Amino acid sequence: MQPSGQRGQALILIAVAFIGLAAFIGLAVDAGILFSDVGHLRRAVDAASLAAAGQFREGWDVGTLTASARQVLALNQMNVASAGVAVETCDTNPGDLELCDLPRRKMVRVRADLPVTFAFLPIIGFNSVTIHANAISEAASLDIVLAIDTSESETYDAACGDAADDGGQDDDAWAEVNLDAAGNLCVGCGVADTVADDGCGSIPQQGNFKDDYLRDPDKCNPHKQCQPFRAVQDAAVQLTTRLLPPYDRMAIITFDRNAATQVDLGDAASTNPAALQTQIMSLDVYKFTGCPNFGATGPQGCTSTNTADGLKAAGNQFGAPNTREEAVWIVILISDGGANAATDTTSGAWICPGSAGAANWVEPLCRDPIAATRHISTDLAYDPDDAARDLGDWVGCLDANSTALPAPGTCAALAPGYGQGAVIFTIGLGKQVTENTACETAVWGGSCEPDTGEQLLRYIADVGDDGDPTTAPCSTAGLGADCGNYYYAPHGSDLLDVFEALASRIFTRITH
Repeated sequence: MQPSGQRGQALILIAVAFIGLAAFIGLAVDAGILFSDVGHLRRAVDAASLAAAGQFREGWDVGTLTASARQVLALNQMNVASAGVAVETCDTNPGDLELCDLPRRKMVRVRADLPVTFAFLPIIGFNSVTIHANAISEAASLDIVLAIDTSESETYDAACGDAADDGGQDDDAWAEVNLDAAGNLCVGCGVADTVADDGCGSIPQQGNFKDDYLRDPDKCNPHKQCQPFRAVQDAAVQLTTRLLPPYDRMAIITFDRNAATQVDLGDAASTNPAALQTQIMSLDVYKFTGCPNFGATGPQGCTSTNTADGLKAAGNQFGAPNTREEAVWIVILISDGGANAATDTTSGAWICPGSAGAANWVEPLCRDPIAATRHISTDLAYDPDDAARDLGDWVGCLDANSTALPAPGTCAALAPGYGQGAVIFTIGLGKQVTENTACETAVWGGSCEPDTGEQLLRYIADVGDDGDPTTAPCSTAGLGADCGNYYYAPHGSDLLDVFEALASRIFTRITH
Protein backbone atom coordinates (compact mmCIF):
# COMPACT_ATOMS: atom_id res chain seq x y z
CA MET A 1 0.00 0.00 0.00
CA GLN A 2 1.29 3.43 -1.11
CA PRO A 3 1.63 6.22 1.35
CA SER A 4 -1.11 8.83 1.13
CA GLY A 5 1.43 11.52 0.26
CA GLN A 6 2.38 9.73 -2.98
CA ARG A 7 -1.26 9.58 -4.05
CA GLY A 8 -1.47 13.41 -3.62
CA GLN A 9 1.60 13.92 -5.80
CA ALA A 10 -0.09 12.08 -8.66
CA LEU A 11 -3.08 14.35 -8.50
CA ILE A 12 -0.79 17.36 -8.75
CA LEU A 13 0.94 15.88 -11.78
CA ILE A 14 -2.40 15.15 -13.45
CA ALA A 15 -3.59 18.71 -12.75
CA VAL A 16 -0.40 20.19 -14.23
CA ALA A 17 -0.68 17.90 -17.24
CA PHE A 18 -4.30 18.96 -17.71
CA ILE A 19 -3.31 22.63 -17.68
CA GLY A 20 -0.62 21.95 -20.27
CA LEU A 21 -3.07 19.98 -22.40
CA ALA A 22 -5.61 22.80 -22.15
CA ALA A 23 -2.92 25.27 -23.12
CA PHE A 24 -2.04 23.26 -26.24
CA ILE A 25 -5.72 22.89 -27.15
CA GLY A 26 -6.27 26.57 -26.47
CA LEU A 27 -3.26 27.49 -28.57
CA ALA A 28 -4.63 25.52 -31.51
CA VAL A 29 -8.19 26.81 -31.17
CA ASP A 30 -7.31 30.39 -30.38
CA ALA A 31 -4.68 30.49 -33.14
CA GLY A 32 -7.44 29.46 -35.53
CA ILE A 33 -9.64 32.25 -34.17
CA LEU A 34 -6.78 34.71 -34.51
CA PHE A 35 -5.91 33.83 -38.12
CA SER A 36 -9.58 33.78 -39.09
CA ASP A 37 -10.11 37.25 -37.63
CA VAL A 38 -6.94 38.56 -39.31
CA GLY A 39 -8.18 37.40 -42.70
CA HIS A 40 -11.66 38.73 -42.03
CA LEU A 41 -10.32 42.10 -40.91
CA ARG A 42 -8.09 42.42 -43.96
CA ARG A 43 -10.97 41.73 -46.32
CA ALA A 44 -13.19 44.16 -44.45
CA VAL A 45 -10.51 46.86 -44.53
CA ASP A 46 -10.02 46.31 -48.28
CA ALA A 47 -13.74 46.84 -48.79
CA ALA A 48 -13.75 49.87 -46.49
CA SER A 49 -10.83 51.43 -48.36
CA LEU A 50 -12.64 50.98 -51.68
CA ALA A 51 -15.72 52.62 -50.24
CA ALA A 52 -13.68 55.48 -48.83
CA ALA A 53 -11.87 55.96 -52.15
CA GLY A 54 -15.20 56.11 -53.96
CA GLN A 55 -16.38 58.84 -51.63
CA PHE A 56 -13.03 60.65 -51.86
CA ARG A 57 -13.66 60.79 -55.61
CA GLU A 58 -16.78 62.80 -54.80
CA GLY A 59 -14.81 65.27 -52.67
CA TRP A 60 -16.06 64.16 -49.23
CA ASP A 61 -14.12 65.18 -46.13
CA VAL A 62 -12.17 62.76 -43.92
CA GLY A 63 -14.89 62.65 -41.27
CA THR A 64 -17.40 61.44 -43.84
CA LEU A 65 -14.88 58.98 -45.30
CA THR A 66 -14.32 57.56 -41.81
CA ALA A 67 -18.05 57.12 -41.27
CA SER A 68 -18.30 55.35 -44.63
CA ALA A 69 -15.41 53.03 -43.69
CA ARG A 70 -17.04 52.22 -40.35
CA GLN A 71 -20.29 51.31 -42.09
CA VAL A 72 -18.51 48.90 -44.41
CA LEU A 73 -16.67 47.31 -41.48
CA ALA A 74 -19.98 46.87 -39.67
CA LEU A 75 -21.51 45.25 -42.76
CA ASN A 76 -18.59 42.83 -42.67
CA GLN A 77 -19.43 41.99 -39.03
CA MET A 78 -16.47 43.79 -37.59
CA ASN A 79 -17.04 45.16 -34.09
CA VAL A 80 -16.51 48.79 -35.02
CA ALA A 81 -17.37 49.94 -31.52
CA SER A 82 -14.16 48.37 -30.27
CA ALA A 83 -12.12 48.71 -33.44
CA GLY A 84 -9.95 51.73 -33.95
CA VAL A 85 -10.63 53.09 -37.45
CA ALA A 86 -8.64 55.81 -39.18
CA VAL A 87 -8.86 57.16 -42.73
CA GLU A 88 -5.85 59.01 -44.08
CA THR A 89 -5.15 60.97 -47.24
CA CYS A 90 -2.32 63.21 -48.35
CA ASP A 91 -4.29 66.13 -46.94
CA THR A 92 -4.25 64.58 -43.45
CA ASN A 93 -0.72 63.14 -43.73
CA PRO A 94 1.20 65.56 -45.98
CA GLY A 95 4.54 63.92 -45.19
CA ASP A 96 3.42 60.38 -46.04
CA LEU A 97 5.29 59.31 -49.16
CA GLU A 98 2.85 56.48 -49.87
CA LEU A 99 -0.07 58.89 -50.04
CA CYS A 100 1.67 61.96 -51.42
CA ASP A 101 3.69 60.85 -54.42
CA LEU A 102 3.99 63.26 -57.34
CA PRO A 103 2.03 63.91 -59.41
CA ARG A 104 -0.75 63.78 -56.83
CA ARG A 105 -2.99 60.73 -56.90
CA LYS A 106 -6.28 59.98 -55.13
CA MET A 107 -4.85 57.64 -52.51
CA VAL A 108 -6.84 56.75 -49.40
CA ARG A 109 -5.57 54.56 -46.56
CA VAL A 110 -7.90 52.87 -44.10
CA ARG A 111 -6.42 51.52 -40.85
CA ALA A 112 -8.34 49.37 -38.40
CA ASP A 113 -7.40 47.83 -35.02
CA LEU A 114 -9.50 45.02 -33.59
CA PRO A 115 -9.07 43.27 -30.21
CA VAL A 116 -9.48 39.49 -30.46
CA THR A 117 -10.66 37.75 -27.26
CA PHE A 118 -9.33 34.23 -26.76
CA ALA A 119 -11.40 31.27 -25.62
CA PHE A 120 -8.80 29.05 -23.86
CA LEU A 121 -5.57 31.01 -23.50
CA PRO A 122 -6.93 33.09 -20.60
CA ILE A 123 -6.24 29.93 -18.58
CA ILE A 124 -2.54 30.76 -18.84
CA GLY A 125 -3.03 34.52 -18.63
CA PHE A 126 -3.44 35.54 -22.31
CA ASN A 127 -6.87 37.17 -22.52
CA SER A 128 -6.74 38.99 -25.86
CA VAL A 129 -4.55 40.53 -28.55
CA THR A 130 -5.12 43.50 -30.87
CA ILE A 131 -4.72 42.85 -34.58
CA HIS A 132 -4.08 45.51 -37.21
CA ALA A 133 -4.82 45.86 -40.92
CA ASN A 134 -4.54 48.62 -43.48
CA ALA A 135 -5.27 49.03 -47.16
CA ILE A 136 -4.63 51.81 -49.65
CA SER A 137 -7.15 52.29 -52.41
CA GLU A 138 -6.92 54.65 -55.31
CA ALA A 139 -9.79 56.43 -56.95
CA ALA A 140 -9.06 56.89 -60.61
CA SER A 141 -7.20 60.08 -61.41
CA LEU A 142 -8.57 61.31 -64.70
CA ASP A 143 -6.88 62.88 -67.69
CA ILE A 144 -9.86 64.00 -69.75
CA VAL A 145 -9.62 65.48 -73.21
CA LEU A 146 -12.80 67.19 -74.32
CA ALA A 147 -12.87 67.48 -78.13
CA ILE A 148 -15.65 69.82 -79.27
CA ASP A 149 -16.96 70.31 -82.79
CA THR A 150 -17.09 74.08 -83.43
CA SER A 151 -18.10 73.95 -87.09
CA GLU A 152 -20.72 76.42 -88.32
CA SER A 153 -23.42 73.75 -88.17
CA GLU A 154 -23.36 74.28 -84.38
CA THR A 155 -25.81 77.11 -85.07
CA TYR A 156 -28.36 74.79 -86.73
CA ASP A 157 -31.10 75.58 -84.22
CA ALA A 158 -31.50 78.93 -85.94
CA ALA A 159 -31.59 77.37 -89.38
CA CYS A 160 -33.96 78.80 -91.95
CA GLY A 161 -37.40 77.29 -91.65
CA ASP A 162 -36.72 75.59 -88.31
CA ALA A 163 -39.14 77.31 -85.97
CA ALA A 164 -38.40 75.33 -82.81
CA ASP A 165 -35.01 75.26 -81.17
CA ASP A 166 -33.66 72.98 -78.48
CA GLY A 167 -35.05 75.23 -75.79
CA GLY A 168 -38.58 74.75 -77.12
CA GLN A 169 -39.05 78.33 -78.28
CA ASP A 170 -39.00 80.19 -81.58
CA ASP A 171 -35.47 80.48 -82.89
CA ASP A 172 -35.69 84.26 -82.87
CA ALA A 173 -37.23 84.47 -79.37
CA TRP A 174 -34.00 85.20 -77.52
CA ALA A 175 -33.09 87.95 -79.98
CA GLU A 176 -36.57 89.47 -79.78
CA VAL A 177 -36.35 89.66 -75.99
CA ASN A 178 -32.74 90.70 -75.55
CA LEU A 179 -31.60 92.68 -78.62
CA ASP A 180 -32.65 96.01 -80.02
CA ALA A 181 -33.47 96.45 -83.70
CA ALA A 182 -29.77 96.95 -84.52
CA GLY A 183 -28.79 93.70 -82.79
CA ASN A 184 -27.27 95.36 -79.72
CA LEU A 185 -27.67 93.68 -76.35
CA CYS A 186 -30.45 95.10 -74.19
CA VAL A 187 -31.36 92.26 -71.84
CA GLY A 188 -35.10 92.04 -71.31
CA CYS A 189 -35.90 95.03 -73.47
CA GLY A 190 -38.34 93.23 -75.76
CA VAL A 191 -41.03 90.56 -75.93
CA ALA A 192 -41.02 87.40 -78.01
CA ASP A 193 -43.78 87.57 -80.60
CA THR A 194 -44.08 83.73 -80.76
CA VAL A 195 -44.38 83.94 -84.55
CA ALA A 196 -42.34 81.44 -86.58
CA ASP A 197 -40.80 83.88 -89.05
CA ASP A 198 -39.34 81.90 -91.92
CA GLY A 199 -35.91 83.27 -92.71
CA CYS A 200 -36.25 81.96 -96.25
CA GLY A 201 -39.00 84.48 -96.91
CA SER A 202 -42.04 82.23 -97.32
CA ILE A 203 -43.51 83.62 -94.08
CA PRO A 204 -43.28 87.40 -93.66
CA GLN A 205 -41.06 88.63 -90.88
CA GLN A 206 -42.73 90.02 -87.78
CA GLY A 207 -40.71 91.98 -85.29
CA ASN A 208 -37.02 92.70 -85.66
CA PHE A 209 -35.65 89.25 -86.31
CA LYS A 210 -36.25 86.28 -88.55
CA ASP A 211 -35.78 82.72 -87.36
CA ASP A 212 -32.36 82.48 -88.95
CA TYR A 213 -30.97 85.69 -87.44
CA LEU A 214 -28.75 83.73 -85.03
CA ARG A 215 -27.77 81.26 -87.74
CA ASP A 216 -24.84 83.54 -88.51
CA PRO A 217 -21.91 82.98 -86.08
CA ASP A 218 -21.08 86.69 -86.40
CA LYS A 219 -24.44 87.46 -84.77
CA CYS A 220 -24.74 84.71 -82.17
CA ASN A 221 -21.10 84.43 -81.05
CA PRO A 222 -20.88 87.88 -79.39
CA HIS A 223 -23.90 87.06 -77.21
CA LYS A 224 -22.98 83.39 -76.65
CA GLN A 225 -26.34 82.39 -78.06
CA CYS A 226 -25.33 80.04 -80.88
CA GLN A 227 -27.56 77.04 -80.42
CA PRO A 228 -26.99 74.19 -79.81
CA PHE A 229 -23.38 75.25 -79.18
CA ARG A 230 -24.38 77.18 -76.06
CA ALA A 231 -25.91 73.97 -74.72
CA VAL A 232 -22.59 72.22 -75.40
CA GLN A 233 -20.78 74.90 -73.42
CA ASP A 234 -23.22 74.69 -70.51
CA ALA A 235 -22.90 70.89 -70.33
CA ALA A 236 -19.10 71.06 -70.53
CA VAL A 237 -19.03 73.62 -67.72
CA GLN A 238 -21.14 71.27 -65.61
CA LEU A 239 -18.67 68.45 -66.29
CA THR A 240 -15.80 70.53 -64.92
CA THR A 241 -17.56 70.73 -61.56
CA ARG A 242 -17.05 66.97 -61.20
CA LEU A 243 -13.27 67.25 -61.45
CA LEU A 244 -11.28 66.86 -58.25
CA PRO A 245 -8.25 69.15 -58.38
CA PRO A 246 -5.31 68.72 -58.28
CA TYR A 247 -5.79 65.05 -59.10
CA ASP A 248 -7.93 65.35 -62.27
CA ARG A 249 -6.91 67.26 -65.37
CA MET A 250 -8.87 68.35 -68.43
CA ALA A 251 -7.67 69.47 -71.84
CA ILE A 252 -9.93 71.22 -74.34
CA ILE A 253 -9.62 70.66 -78.09
CA THR A 254 -11.79 72.33 -80.72
CA PHE A 255 -12.09 71.21 -84.31
CA ASP A 256 -13.75 72.70 -87.37
CA ARG A 257 -11.72 73.26 -90.55
CA ASN A 258 -8.65 72.58 -88.40
CA ALA A 259 -8.09 71.44 -84.83
CA ALA A 260 -6.82 73.71 -82.06
CA THR A 261 -5.68 73.05 -78.49
CA GLN A 262 -7.43 75.51 -76.20
CA VAL A 263 -6.18 74.04 -72.91
CA ASP A 264 -3.26 71.60 -72.72
CA LEU A 265 -3.06 68.89 -70.05
CA GLY A 266 0.20 70.49 -68.95
CA ASP A 267 -1.38 73.92 -68.44
CA ALA A 268 -2.17 75.17 -64.94
CA ALA A 269 -5.73 75.74 -66.17
CA SER A 270 -6.17 71.97 -66.71
CA THR A 271 -6.59 71.42 -62.95
CA ASN A 272 -8.53 74.62 -62.29
CA PRO A 273 -12.28 74.20 -62.88
CA ALA A 274 -12.88 77.97 -62.82
CA ALA A 275 -10.22 78.56 -65.48
CA LEU A 276 -11.61 75.72 -67.59
CA GLN A 277 -15.10 77.18 -67.35
CA THR A 278 -13.85 80.58 -68.47
CA GLN A 279 -12.11 79.01 -71.44
CA ILE A 280 -15.16 76.95 -72.41
CA MET A 281 -17.45 79.97 -72.32
CA SER A 282 -15.00 81.96 -74.44
CA LEU A 283 -15.26 79.51 -77.35
CA ASP A 284 -16.95 80.59 -80.57
CA VAL A 285 -18.53 78.77 -83.46
CA TYR A 286 -16.31 78.80 -86.53
CA LYS A 287 -17.22 81.31 -89.23
CA PHE A 288 -16.67 79.78 -92.67
CA THR A 289 -15.31 82.44 -95.00
CA GLY A 290 -15.72 80.61 -98.27
CA CYS A 291 -13.39 78.68 -100.53
CA PRO A 292 -11.77 81.06 -103.02
CA ASN A 293 -9.48 78.38 -104.47
CA PHE A 294 -12.26 75.98 -105.42
CA GLY A 295 -11.55 74.98 -109.00
CA ALA A 296 -9.49 72.35 -110.70
CA THR A 297 -8.12 71.18 -107.35
CA GLY A 298 -11.62 70.47 -106.07
CA PRO A 299 -13.18 71.21 -102.69
CA GLN A 300 -10.12 70.45 -100.55
CA GLY A 301 -10.21 72.82 -97.60
CA CYS A 302 -13.75 73.90 -98.38
CA THR A 303 -15.33 71.84 -95.61
CA SER A 304 -15.28 72.33 -91.87
CA THR A 305 -15.78 69.17 -89.80
CA ASN A 306 -12.25 67.84 -89.40
CA THR A 307 -12.90 65.01 -86.95
CA ALA A 308 -9.60 63.31 -87.79
CA ASP A 309 -7.49 66.29 -86.77
CA GLY A 310 -9.61 66.70 -83.64
CA LEU A 311 -8.81 63.11 -82.67
CA LYS A 312 -5.14 63.54 -83.49
CA ALA A 313 -4.89 66.62 -81.27
CA ALA A 314 -6.78 64.78 -78.51
CA GLY A 315 -4.53 61.71 -78.64
CA ASN A 316 -1.39 63.82 -78.62
CA GLN A 317 -2.37 65.14 -75.20
CA PHE A 318 -1.34 61.84 -73.64
CA GLY A 319 2.19 61.99 -74.99
CA ALA A 320 5.23 63.54 -73.37
CA PRO A 321 5.49 65.76 -71.41
CA ASN A 322 1.89 65.30 -70.25
CA THR A 323 1.98 61.52 -69.76
CA ARG A 324 0.59 60.18 -66.48
CA GLU A 325 0.63 56.40 -66.71
CA GLU A 326 -1.34 56.02 -63.48
CA ALA A 327 -4.24 58.15 -64.73
CA VAL A 328 -7.22 56.95 -66.71
CA TRP A 329 -7.00 58.48 -70.19
CA ILE A 330 -10.38 59.58 -71.47
CA VAL A 331 -11.42 61.35 -74.66
CA ILE A 332 -14.93 62.78 -74.97
CA LEU A 333 -15.70 63.69 -78.58
CA ILE A 334 -18.85 65.63 -79.38
CA SER A 335 -19.92 66.34 -82.95
CA ASP A 336 -23.09 67.21 -84.81
CA GLY A 337 -22.35 65.35 -88.03
CA GLY A 338 -20.06 63.28 -90.18
CA ALA A 339 -16.46 64.07 -91.07
CA ASN A 340 -15.95 65.99 -94.29
CA ALA A 341 -12.46 67.43 -93.81
CA ALA A 342 -9.06 65.97 -93.00
CA THR A 343 -5.39 66.56 -93.67
CA ASP A 344 -2.70 64.05 -94.51
CA THR A 345 -0.71 63.22 -91.36
CA THR A 346 2.58 63.44 -93.26
CA SER A 347 2.21 66.14 -95.90
CA GLY A 348 -0.57 68.20 -94.34
CA ALA A 349 -2.41 68.25 -97.69
CA TRP A 350 -6.21 68.28 -97.65
CA ILE A 351 -7.91 64.93 -98.17
CA CYS A 352 -10.83 64.82 -100.58
CA PRO A 353 -11.05 61.98 -103.09
CA GLY A 354 -12.40 62.24 -106.59
CA SER A 355 -11.96 64.47 -109.59
CA ALA A 356 -13.83 67.27 -111.37
CA GLY A 357 -17.48 66.28 -111.79
CA ALA A 358 -17.23 63.32 -109.43
CA ALA A 359 -20.03 62.86 -106.90
CA ASN A 360 -17.94 63.85 -103.91
CA TRP A 361 -16.82 67.07 -105.61
CA VAL A 362 -20.39 68.31 -105.48
CA GLU A 363 -22.56 68.57 -102.39
CA PRO A 364 -22.10 66.90 -99.96
CA LEU A 365 -18.40 67.49 -100.45
CA CYS A 366 -15.72 64.88 -99.79
CA ARG A 367 -18.19 62.25 -98.59
CA ASP A 368 -18.00 58.54 -99.34
CA PRO A 369 -21.40 57.30 -100.53
CA ILE A 370 -21.06 54.29 -98.20
CA ALA A 371 -19.52 55.19 -94.86
CA ALA A 372 -18.69 51.63 -93.83
CA THR A 373 -16.48 51.16 -96.90
CA ARG A 374 -12.99 51.52 -95.49
CA HIS A 375 -10.01 52.65 -97.55
CA ILE A 376 -6.33 52.76 -96.66
CA SER A 377 -4.45 56.03 -96.77
CA THR A 378 -2.70 55.20 -100.06
CA ASP A 379 -6.00 54.55 -101.83
CA LEU A 380 -7.26 57.31 -104.15
CA ALA A 381 -10.69 56.82 -102.57
CA TYR A 382 -9.38 57.63 -99.08
CA ASP A 383 -11.71 60.24 -97.55
CA PRO A 384 -12.17 62.24 -94.32
CA ASP A 385 -14.37 59.52 -92.82
CA ASP A 386 -11.59 56.97 -93.36
CA ALA A 387 -9.07 59.37 -91.82
CA ALA A 388 -11.29 59.88 -88.77
CA ARG A 389 -11.63 56.12 -88.29
CA ASP A 390 -7.86 55.69 -88.57
CA LEU A 391 -7.29 58.34 -85.91
CA GLY A 392 -9.99 56.75 -83.77
CA ASP A 393 -7.97 53.51 -83.96
CA TRP A 394 -4.84 55.35 -82.92
CA VAL A 395 -6.45 57.03 -79.91
CA GLY A 396 -8.29 53.93 -78.68
CA CYS A 397 -5.96 51.05 -79.55
CA LEU A 398 -3.89 49.64 -76.69
CA ASP A 399 -0.18 50.31 -76.60
CA ALA A 400 2.44 47.54 -76.39
CA ASN A 401 5.89 46.94 -77.89
CA SER A 402 5.56 47.37 -81.64
CA THR A 403 5.02 50.33 -83.93
CA ALA A 404 3.47 48.38 -86.79
CA LEU A 405 0.51 50.09 -88.40
CA PRO A 406 -2.67 48.01 -88.08
CA ALA A 407 -4.92 47.17 -90.97
CA PRO A 408 -8.11 49.28 -91.03
CA GLY A 409 -10.65 48.00 -88.57
CA THR A 410 -8.15 46.10 -86.43
CA CYS A 411 -6.35 47.15 -83.31
CA ALA A 412 -3.60 46.30 -80.88
CA ALA A 413 -4.19 42.55 -80.99
CA LEU A 414 -2.79 42.51 -84.52
CA ALA A 415 -0.55 45.55 -84.21
CA PRO A 416 0.79 45.84 -80.67
CA GLY A 417 2.02 49.27 -79.79
CA TYR A 418 -0.06 51.18 -82.31
CA GLY A 419 -2.25 53.23 -79.96
CA GLN A 420 -2.72 55.49 -77.04
CA GLY A 421 -5.10 53.12 -75.28
CA ALA A 422 -7.50 55.86 -74.23
CA VAL A 423 -11.12 55.31 -73.31
CA ILE A 424 -13.24 57.16 -75.87
CA PHE A 425 -16.80 58.37 -75.45
CA THR A 426 -18.59 59.96 -78.38
CA ILE A 427 -21.70 62.10 -78.43
CA GLY A 428 -23.81 62.68 -81.51
CA LEU A 429 -25.66 65.99 -81.22
CA GLY A 430 -28.71 66.79 -83.30
CA LYS A 431 -30.62 65.21 -86.13
CA GLN A 432 -27.89 65.85 -88.69
CA VAL A 433 -26.07 62.95 -87.06
CA THR A 434 -28.83 60.52 -87.99
CA GLU A 435 -30.88 62.28 -90.68
CA ASN A 436 -28.56 64.46 -92.74
CA THR A 437 -30.72 65.71 -95.59
CA ALA A 438 -27.62 66.83 -97.49
CA CYS A 439 -27.13 63.14 -98.27
CA GLU A 440 -30.32 62.97 -100.34
CA THR A 441 -29.47 62.63 -104.02
CA ALA A 442 -32.66 64.49 -104.93
CA VAL A 443 -31.26 67.57 -103.19
CA TRP A 444 -27.58 67.39 -104.07
CA GLY A 445 -25.58 65.99 -106.94
CA GLY A 446 -23.53 63.81 -104.65
CA SER A 447 -24.72 61.21 -102.21
CA CYS A 448 -24.00 59.69 -98.80
CA GLU A 449 -25.86 57.83 -96.10
CA PRO A 450 -28.02 60.11 -93.89
CA ASP A 451 -26.60 58.50 -90.73
CA THR A 452 -22.94 58.78 -91.76
CA GLY A 453 -22.23 60.86 -88.65
CA GLU A 454 -23.67 58.29 -86.27
CA GLN A 455 -21.88 55.43 -88.03
CA LEU A 456 -18.55 57.19 -87.58
CA LEU A 457 -19.13 58.20 -83.96
CA ARG A 458 -20.27 54.69 -83.07
CA TYR A 459 -17.20 53.17 -84.67
CA ILE A 460 -14.90 55.47 -82.67
CA ALA A 461 -16.82 54.66 -79.48
CA ASP A 462 -16.51 50.93 -80.19
CA VAL A 463 -12.73 51.29 -80.47
CA GLY A 464 -12.63 53.30 -77.25
CA ASP A 465 -14.81 50.87 -75.35
CA ASP A 466 -12.16 48.17 -75.01
CA GLY A 467 -9.40 48.97 -77.48
CA ASP A 468 -10.88 46.69 -80.11
CA PRO A 469 -13.21 47.86 -82.91
CA THR A 470 -14.27 44.30 -83.71
CA THR A 471 -16.11 43.96 -80.38
CA ALA A 472 -18.81 46.46 -81.24
CA PRO A 473 -21.56 47.13 -78.65
CA CYS A 474 -23.24 49.40 -81.19
CA SER A 475 -23.39 46.85 -84.03
CA THR A 476 -27.03 45.91 -83.38
CA ALA A 477 -28.29 49.22 -81.90
CA GLY A 478 -31.12 51.04 -83.63
CA LEU A 479 -30.83 54.48 -85.17
CA GLY A 480 -30.33 57.17 -82.54
CA ALA A 481 -29.98 54.69 -79.66
CA ASP A 482 -27.31 54.94 -76.98
CA CYS A 483 -24.91 52.00 -77.03
CA GLY A 484 -21.58 51.19 -75.42
CA ASN A 485 -19.59 54.42 -75.22
CA TYR A 486 -21.82 56.25 -77.71
CA TYR A 487 -24.55 58.66 -76.68
CA TYR A 488 -27.09 60.41 -78.85
CA ALA A 489 -28.49 63.80 -77.88
CA PRO A 490 -31.20 64.84 -80.35
CA HIS A 491 -31.36 68.29 -78.75
CA GLY A 492 -28.90 70.47 -76.88
CA SER A 493 -31.14 70.30 -73.83
CA ASP A 494 -30.34 66.55 -73.62
CA LEU A 495 -26.64 67.14 -73.14
CA LEU A 496 -26.67 67.74 -69.39
CA ASP A 497 -28.04 64.23 -68.83
CA VAL A 498 -25.48 62.76 -71.23
CA PHE A 499 -22.56 64.46 -69.53
CA GLU A 500 -23.86 63.40 -66.12
CA ALA A 501 -23.99 59.79 -67.32
CA LEU A 502 -20.39 60.09 -68.51
CA ALA A 503 -19.24 61.61 -65.22
CA SER A 504 -20.72 58.70 -63.27
CA ARG A 505 -18.65 56.10 -65.12
CA ILE A 506 -15.68 56.29 -62.76
CA PHE A 507 -13.98 53.26 -61.19
CA THR A 508 -11.58 52.54 -58.31
CA ARG A 509 -8.96 49.88 -57.73
CA ILE A 510 -7.00 48.50 -54.77
CA THR A 511 -3.28 49.19 -55.13
CA HIS A 512 -1.89 47.86 -51.83
